[in-house]
Amino acid sequence: MESPESPTQSQDNGGTDRKDGAGPLQAPGEKAPKGKPLLLLLFFTVFIDLLGFGLIIPVMPTYAQQFHATDFEVGLLIASYSFAQFIFTPFWGRLSDKIGRRPVLLVSLLASFIGYVIWGLSGSLVMLFVSRLVAGMGNANIAVAQAYVSDVTTDETRSKGMGAIFAAFGVGFVLGPAMGGFLSSKKMLLAMGLPWFAEHSLQVIGFVAAFFSLLDLVLTFFLLPEPEKRSHAGEERYGVGASFIAQTLANKKLQSSLAIFFLATFAFANMEATIVLLTSQKFHFTPVDNSLLFTWIGVCICLIQGAHRATKKYGERKIINVGTALLTVGLFATPFCPNVPTIYAVMAVLAIGSGLNTPCNQAMLSKLAPRECVGGVLGVGQSLATLGRILGPALGGYLFGRFGAVSPYMVGACGMILAFICSLTLPSLLPDATGKLELERQS
Repeated sequence: MESPESPTQSQDNGGTDRKDGAGPLQAPGEKAPKGKPLLLLLFFTVFIDLLGFGLIIPVMPTYAQQFHATDFEVGLLIASYSFAQFIFTPFWGRLSDKIGRRPVLLVSLLASFIGYVIWGLSGSLVMLFVSRLVAGMGNANIAVAQAYVSDVTTDETRSKGMGAIFAAFGVGFVLGPAMGGFLSSKKMLLAMGLPWFAEHSLQVIGFVAAFFSLLDLVLTFFLLPEPEKRSHAGEERYGVGASFIAQTLANKKLQSSLAIFFLATFAFANMEATIVLLTSQKFHFTPVDNSLLFTWIGVCICLIQGAHRATKKYGERKIINVGTALLTVGLFATPFCPNVPTIYAVMAVLAIGSGLNTPCNQAMLSKLAPRECVGGVLGVGQSLATLGRILGPALGGYLFGRFGAVSPYMVGACGMILAFICSLTLPSLLPDATGKLELERQS
């Protein structure tokens, strides 16, 4: 990939043009047409998508064990979803650059629907694996949603738009597992006079998730238009498939942001996989206690999204600096929490750090990427994040069992120190005195 050049102020028209074919950078006062309604609709489509995904999480091991799955096979079943996302996220993102965001969203949502239907019809462990692979392929559309946000927001409001998508993820992850736990409770369903649902609760959850995916598909088909702000100029300069991924990873202007994608997700997933072990061992938390703790994390992530208005004044780089620093401090502190209030406070620090870092880094990457391949570049970033979600829990669980409760958090914190160093090399994207967007790299 040819490295996108830094924006320079145009001598004619007083505009600010990008040499990478991205077109003019919007002034802070400029608004994308219908931006807010489109963002609201995209928020709900992502939320519904994640709600369906979250339904499956609490019941996956139990359902697999009904088909005599071993612990190793249960682990593979969980990992298969992330593996499919790892493969298909850059594919969907790059395809959306070529044929449009809307058709790719529709196809991916259809795949999610089919995957959940297969779950509901599963009669063997093999079918469960097929279900998770197909659903993972469909739900690998996050980069397309992010590229859509990039298309319908100005450079000034990009972080706020990415924050809305991140908040939709947070709400979906909070409500989805809670709803899945309710639907899998036979006692609760019997008390409601639903004996058939109680008997087939694990299959029914698949059909409920399929319903949400179908609803998402219908909403997207009838209400979500193709964004207007897309350019194919210079499309032939960029490869496809593995070639495009290699070009993206080799692009020095994108490397710091991409590294933060991987390191921050790896560290946070490491924490998510081991915090239940830590709290159960240290504070004797029950599953309900841990559910409340994760709900608290989700609430903090959602609430902090209002702070992204600060990017207008400080820019993405400084917010990413703060976010990565908070994640580092939180990870160092987690295993040393002496009581329950302290663990809640430290989890708030981690959630705020993640809530600040992730959307701003997504916005940063979308601004650094050439306009004609924003979806593909965001797809590579999300693929690296998925790799972090695969490796983080695996290494965290091993370290916890082999070396004790402190080790996974120290490894995660060291990774975040590297992420913080990378964040210091990011460019500053701030409006200049005339209101135009100017890119300046720190010396």
